Amino acid sequence: MILTTSQAYELENKTVHELPISSYGLMYNAGESVAQKAIEMIGDDKNVHIFIICGKGNNGGDGFATGASLANKKIKVIIHSIVNEKNILGDPLKYHNKCKKMNIPITYGKHFPKINNPEIIIDGLIGIGLKGNVRREILLWINWINDFNSKILSIDIPSGLNSSSGLAKPKSVKAHTTITFGAEKVGMLFRNGPKYCGNVHISDIGFLPIDESNIPGITWKKLSEKNVKSFFSKPRLDLNKYSAGKVLIIAGSRGMTGAAILSTMAALRSGAGLTITTSLKSLNNIYESAIIEGITLCLNDNDNGFLDESHYSSIMEKVECSDSILIGPGLGRNRSTLNLIKLLVQNINKPLVLDADGFYPYKNKLSVLNEKKSPLVITPHFGELSKLTGYDKELIISEFPNVLNKICQGFNHTILVKQIPNCIINKKRGIINTTGNQGLATAGTGDVLAGLISGLIAQGYDSFSAAYLGSFIHGKASDMVSDIKGFRGQVASDLLEMIPKVISAYEKS
Repeated sequence: MILTTSQAYELENKTVHELPISSYGLMYNAGESVAQKAIEMIGDDKNVHIFIICGKGNNGGDGFATGASLANKKIKVIIHSIVNEKNILGDPLKYHNKCKKMNIPITYGKHFPKINNPEIIIDGLIGIGLKGNVRREILLWINWINDFNSKILSIDIPSGLNSSSGLAKPKSVKAHTTITFGAEKVGMLFRNGPKYCGNVHISDIGFLPIDESNIPGITWKKLSEKNVKSFFSKPRLDLNKYSAGKVLIIAGSRGMTGAAILSTMAALRSGAGLTITTSLKSLNNIYESAIIEGITLCLNDNDNGFLDESHYSSIMEKVECSDSILIGPGLGRNRSTLNLIKLLVQNINKPLVLDADGFYPYKNKLSVLNEKKSPLVITPHFGELSKLTGYDKELIISEFPNVLNKICQGFNHTILVKQIPNCIINKKRGIINTTGNQGLATAGTGDVLAGLISGLIAQGYDSFSAAYLGSFIHGKASDMVSDIKGFRGQVASDLLEMIPKVISAYEKS
């Protein structure tokens, strides 16, 4: 499990109340763990110079506990507390006093101490308690730490990094190694997290086992290659194009035929046996030449170049013989098209993936989508999620995933939030995908993802599993493309050939 800030605090509180261990004991274990990691970093050279910087609260207390542990092991330590001695309280004070009794050099205050370049700096400035922007006085310390040519070991999380959102406003300590307690924090995986955390080491310091703790909020887990290997088996010998899964793709308009084509090809590359893609008479030549392995549903558009309400009955006929339906990529935002989307979403009783332009009829109406009884996957980026929910986009980003927890309360379907990494939520279950890179920031990659998920659903995967497996395959395909071509210049169609290769690599015999 991976924890948000509030979940990490809840775990600590539950541990102290339910297990025979005090906050003082947890701090002792934290200090021992950090000290051991520091010793691993210095290797055999015990004459190194280790500098510990301590801030206010328990993170600073962990720093003092680390200093005491290192001194017990005959390692030279110098400590600076940015908090004056009289303002150090509680458990941190106990370990501070222990350090004083051991004659560890300690300095105090806002002024930078005069020290030679230490081999290791242990960062105990802030920890997971950061809210909002880093204060100017703390930012000065962060810059001071980063300017040293030293290995930096951060306690629990690099100071300046938000442990829930992964934002660093404006900057964080850039650690070589981060030792975190109990479990990884969500913010380590998002946005600035990987850049600032370095090598992350998880230490068990005596917390209650997470699976027994009943921590409120979304239960976050990381989707790894190991997890994926259990999901794919080689196709049965008796499969045919009908039993392999049928996908209806309602997509495309004049100027955006590529979205429909990419979605269709992704569904086919996922292993679906048959696709039916809505086409318009005025554009059918484009579809017929590009989708040679799939079927097109040619609809009369009077040269308008978009789908409208008059096409409803023809589309619904194909719904009945489909295993999954995709609505949205490249449909456009003509009023009549949006009316068609509403009619289809309301009446389709098959597993549905809603993407891109499919969201536009539902501004501030996520509750309407929640009324659907059949399985639904929505795939918004932050801007689209903002329009669906009414939450400010910047608030979603800065308070992620706390806002997401609020959005998902009472929502009965699967949400895939497109970012790097993608996260997939269904009620209280949250999956953080581990694949993908900045090369995906280009037009059409979302269409590929939507088609991929639709194809997996058609093959029998439940909507939640299809969403996170599709995200994994999509990201892994991009990683493979990037290994060959680099991040720049990657285009959506590059992913299509890689999709079967990714799936094949994870298939069980």
